[in-house]
Amino acid sequence: MALPPLCLRLEKGFVLDCVAVGSVARAYGSVRPKLWSAIPPYNAQQDPHACRYFRSRPVPPVLRRTDQDHGGTGRDGWIVDYFHIFGQGQRYLNRRNWAGAGHSLQQVTGHDYYNAHPKLGPGLNGRFGYRRNTPALRQRPSVFGEVTPFPLY
Repeated sequence: MALPPLCLRLEKGFVLDCVAVGSVARAYGSVRPKLWSAIPPYNAQQDPHACRYFRSRPVPPVLRRTDQDHGGTGRDGWIVDYFHIFGQGQRYLNRRNWAGAGHSLQQVTGHDYYNAHPKLGPGLNGRFGYRRNTPALRQRPSVFGEVTPFPLY
């Protein structure tokens, strides 16, 4: 099953590299001040769902007055934002992802990969789709006639 190009691009951009992120997060977990987290810092001014609020009439003058009219920062300030983009832990993860680590076929194809190529098992009904475990069913499998192109025995 072929994926649409947009879906494939979005799925390939999503990287789930749990082992590397977990080890980097564990390493930075005890460092104070806490500059890096596995969860990126939230910046409301860059949230597409909040853009109408920041364009409403009373908000831009307040942003200019507080010097937040250049894209804003996260809750913890510009140092945390900067460190999350250019810090050592994030640079390590970016290098891994650019090299292709963190991608697997299941992650790149995403949810469309589930049951894309199912393998049929024998099941309880046997190879032909119905039971033949009694002598009557072996002699006459169906009252409607044969329903399979396979040889019966």
